[in-house]
Amino acid sequence: MNVQKLFVAMLLFVAGGLAGVQAATLADVTLPDSATMGGQSLVLNGIALRTKTWFKVKVYVGGLYLPEKADTVQAVLAQTGPDRIQMNMIYAASPGQFKDAWNEGFNGNNPGISPELRTKIDKFIGWFGQAKKGDVITMDYIPGQGTELGWNGELKGTIEGADFHTALLNAFLGPKLPHDFRNALLGVKR
Repeated sequence: MNVQKLFVAMLLFVAGGLAGVQAATLADVTLPDSATMGGQSLVLNGIALRTKTWFKVKVYVGGLYLPEKADTVQAVLAQTGPDRIQMNMIYAASPGQFKDAWNEGFNGNNPGISPELRTKIDKFIGWFGQAKKGDVITMDYIPGQGTELGWNGELKGTIEGADFHTALLNAFLGPKLPHDFRNALLGVKR
């Protein structure tokens, strides 16, 4: 094989390897197109910018990772494998702001919360401290184990139960959220 053919072959090999390394970028935050959890590969289903107040303050970029793409809330809830919700903070938030936002999300999108589920939600919310720009918060659901809350790679705790997992997904994808945010996480352009 001559040098020119060897060079072309190496170039194609490197380019082919890099083709799988892709990412999605929104508001100067880049999320990888895939994640691995418990040995299972997840795909980035959608990426969305969460804003608050009338001034549309950019709070975080959210990403939803699933075993396979889903474009409806029902299809997301029907999946039985692991998943990840990721929040990349682009605005500082206090524990009180998190508490208010989480209560609004859980209460507004999960009618009839049982006392047992309320206890799990309150425990989860209690793990949220002061956030600063650049913090990465992950909520990883592992079937049979529960939902793990990670903060900049540090495990804060695990909430057991599929009931909490469903309530968390509803808090991110439910009808009381801005449609553009939910549709972006679902990968739907409207």
